[in-house]
Amino acid sequence: MLIHHKLYYTLYSCYLLLCCSAFHGWSSHVCRAYRQFYLSDKFVPVTEEKTISIHHNHSLFKNMSTSFFAQIGSNPKHAKNEDYHWFDGDGMIHGVFINATTMTYQNKWIQTKRLQVENKWNKKMYLYFGELKGLNGLFQIFKYTIMEILKLVPQAKGTANTAFMRWNDKVYALHEGDMPYEIVVDDKAHNISTSHRIHYPNIFSTTAHPVQDHLRSKLYLYGYNNYDFSDGKFIFNVFDKHMNHLHQRNFSMINNGMTHDVAFTGDYMIIPDMPLKYDPSRMFRKKLPMYFDKKSGVTRFGIFHVAKKDPPKWYTFDENFFIFHFARAYKNVNEFVIFGCAMDELHMEDFVDPNNLENTDHIIRGKLRLKQFTINTKTNKTSIVENPYLQHIDVNFHYNLDFPIQSKRNSQFIYCTIFDSAMGLIRGYVKVDTYNFHESIPRVFLFPKHMYGNSEPQVVEMNNEEYLMTFSNRFEKSYISLINVKTGSMNSINIPTRIPPGFHSIFYDR
Repeated sequence: MLIHHKLYYTLYSCYLLLCCSAFHGWSSHVCRAYRQFYLSDKFVPVTEEKTISIHHNHSLFKNMSTSFFAQIGSNPKHAKNEDYHWFDGDGMIHGVFINATTMTYQNKWIQTKRLQVENKWNKKMYLYFGELKGLNGLFQIFKYTIMEILKLVPQAKGTANTAFMRWNDKVYALHEGDMPYEIVVDDKAHNISTSHRIHYPNIFSTTAHPVQDHLRSKLYLYGYNNYDFSDGKFIFNVFDKHMNHLHQRNFSMINNGMTHDVAFTGDYMIIPDMPLKYDPSRMFRKKLPMYFDKKSGVTRFGIFHVAKKDPPKWYTFDENFFIFHFARAYKNVNEFVIFGCAMDELHMEDFVDPNNLENTDHIIRGKLRLKQFTINTKTNKTSIVENPYLQHIDVNFHYNLDFPIQSKRNSQFIYCTIFDSAMGLIRGYVKVDTYNFHESIPRVFLFPKHMYGNSEPQVVEMNNEEYLMTFSNRFEKSYISLINVKTGSMNSINIPTRIPPGFHSIFYDR
């Protein structure tokens, strides 16, 4: 009986698939009429892997042994033009090996299981998040489900396109919907390659920002149930320095959205529970099923000690917001002070195609600002403070702040990336004092006219001075740029190939 049922379901599904394909063909033809924003201009994916040796005589590198800097980002190999979401693309690393006289540039696709399958078929085979809207989205879900049932494609989740992790001298590429991929960075051969996907039974995915607890030699890989959004759950996994899984804890959430990042004091973890919700019926209105419930939702932080078994204690804020990235956190007696880049609203559609947005000149509609969150554990009171000087970074463009990173010399200082919210490009970086947050005047570092940064920078110590290192581009030329945070001066070395914008980055020296 079971066999007959499966056969009937398979045959009926094939029939429906054929019926739907007519609609899909028509809709795809119509959609090709425009060029998708995140596949055009500076975001055009690169189509080949390269290795380039570059000789230099830059005095900044004269005392440098072999160091490695890289950005990771979304670079789709088989993307279709319609309904591509910027977070959907295949992971690609752009890296440079640097010593006193030479640099070796190399870009490599991360060989995920997903990419390997699509390379075999030489076309897109898996579902994009950006496709999950309208009739075409329903068709894509149905098609992919049937392909899995018929075992036409193996299960392959992540694209390893978001961030790096360096743990116990090993480098990993991370993605929201999958486990990490180990990346081999060969300093002697100046080569980047993919080793393998990390696998553990009953652990299906992590977020892109794990916490490294160097005091306890523990790694915290946490996540959420991102394949069942009806179940709001924070999943906390603990590993040792050799990546052995020690134990798992699950915490209930009132919301069922994503937890991209957390804050960590050294003893306590602060986890956000924000009203990013899931409603499949939105697809019938040509919207993505995930949405930010600003009006009726609840935003709260949960705090728990990483070495104890007590559940989180929750603290609610008077306003709703969404945080992609935290900057730092610390504890003063009965008070937790947390810094993060918070959005007052979030529209996931903004990352699909801003060309289709109506009545706005911003690519990202929500205001993304660095804020200080304070929680008093004795009174249960919460507060939010902004720096008034950050409201007027530059009057010539609208901006957002994200990708906060700490200074290596003094953790009280953080650097944030300045995004032009009308262009989606990086205009510069800003240094902020978190000890005197609401009164301190930030230091702003803007790129020259027509020049833009590529990704999150890295803080680098060279010749007893602190620099921000990043890839950058001006017109059709790409560079590796170093900004002296004391003087504001910028030095750039040409990379003779195009490097599109990415997400996070990594730097280390031997």
